[in-house]
Amino acid sequence: METMHQAMKSRGFHLEDSHVTDTGRMTTLFGVVVLAFVWCCLTGEQEEDREPTEKLAHGYPPKSLFRRGLDALQRALRDLGFGKRTSGPSFIQLLAAFVP
Repeated sequence: METMHQAMKSRGFHLEDSHVTDTGRMTTLFGVVVLAFVWCCLTGEQEEDREPTEKLAHGYPPKSLFRRGLDALQRALRDLGFGKRTSGPSFIQLLAAFVP
């Protein structure tokens, strides 16, 4: 729960910066952000399975699954229309995170 709260505020989506005050619009925005959060976490799990990271001295990985997934999605979206491809899965491959 704490990871999701941090992701929505300062470590990913910056939800407060939207300045949305209408309840209906805030509900819709929150729903979309929650779906994006889940997608990032699923993508982070895929990335961890594809290329595991070493744990640091305190026993935790250097990046959370959310952060790994968000970074992978950002790379894939950036690569969509510009021809140059970075290493990692394509956007279509990341969509497969939702396939059981």
